Amino acid sequence: MTDVINIAIRVMPKGDELEVELPVFSTGKDIIEELLNANVAPRHDGEGNINVYKLISKASNIKIGESKTLYDLGIREGETIYFVPELVTE
Repeated sequence: MTDVINIAIRVMPKGDELEVELPVFSTGKDIIEELLNANVAPRHDGEGNINVYKLISKASNIKIGESKTLYDLGIREGETIYFVPELVTE
């Protein structure tokens, strides 16, 4: 088994797609943090509130939680993962 896989990240709502190489033992939290550090999406909204994102596998419609790894969830080479902002209400 290889330690890294190539997947597509589709940034919603625009639908821009990035090809990325990730370690198979990356967690959802790791991936979101890496995407935010690369300025793929804003960390805060216009009022300074923290934006919350989720990752969803296109193939299996499984949410990639903060602590589960790509390996745990059976995410495979070439899959597409949606990077979706969550609506947070107070």
